[in-house]
Amino acid sequence: NQIIQIVSDGGADGMWALQYYNNNNNNQESTSIEEQHSTVRWTIILSGIFWVVSMLSYIGGDTYWVYLKYVALLSVVFGLPPIAVKAYKTMRRSNCCRFDVNCMMLFAAVGALALQDYTESAAVTFLFAISEALEQRATVRARNALSAIVCLRPEYANVINPVSNGYALVVLPANSVAVGTLVSVAPGDKIPCDGVVTEGNSAVDESSLTGESRPVHKSVGQPVSGGTINAGDTRLVVRTTATSNNSAVARLIRLVEEAQSNRSDTEKLVDTFARVYT
Repeated sequence: NQIIQIVSDGGADGMWALQYYNNNNNNQESTSIEEQHSTVRWTIILSGIFWVVSMLSYIGGDTYWVYLKYVALLSVVFGLPPIAVKAYKTMRRSNCCRFDVNCMMLFAAVGALALQDYTESAAVTFLFAISEALEQRATVRARNALSAIVCLRPEYANVINPVSNGYALVVLPANSVAVGTLVSVAPGDKIPCDGVVTEGNSAVDESSLTGESRPVHKSVGQPVSGGTINAGDTRLVVRTTATSNNSAVARLIRLVEEAQSNRSDTEKLVDTFARVYT
């Protein structure tokens, strides 16, 4: 029989990290934003083509060109239904007591048709439809830009076990790393949190935050930002000074979200005027 003496229990050394993992693993929220795509509907394109063709009726006087004004009816047919549906929903929701811009455009297009000014009705229909499509496209681009910023946030961190003299690493979610924790950042890895370099000399790519194309050299005692990348050839050991939720990337995400959700004073003034005008 052989007697085996356990000198060090590596599993026990890593037990300190389980409380952070278990407490935060259940509370993690998905920060990914699905990328969206926006295209102009084919009905809007046809509406614009027929409107342009109908404009040729103005150059012919009393000749056969004047009959091209009836092509504008096709432009209205393709462009007006989505506007009419939105206007109907608005009037139904407010019991016909409050109108919005969709209602105004519907009344303008129908009124022009009643006056037999078909080209004018097509112009109102197409220009409003294309403006809504462009607005939606701008919204999608802004959302995709926010998605790209969210992707900068690190998901995991290589935390150095405090009882292993810097040799054992424990992989934890980045939002589980507490202030004052030592994390190891290998070449090519993202720095999980804001902190100060305590070991190593390397170049850090900060282009995602500052736009600086050239990596910045970092040495012991210099601060680093979460979300930046170790672009050098050596490992960096960083002592965190802020949590992942308070890092530079997290603050940038919050600023962008607030900018998208808050409206300017001009927009508020226009909405107030439109509420009374319509």
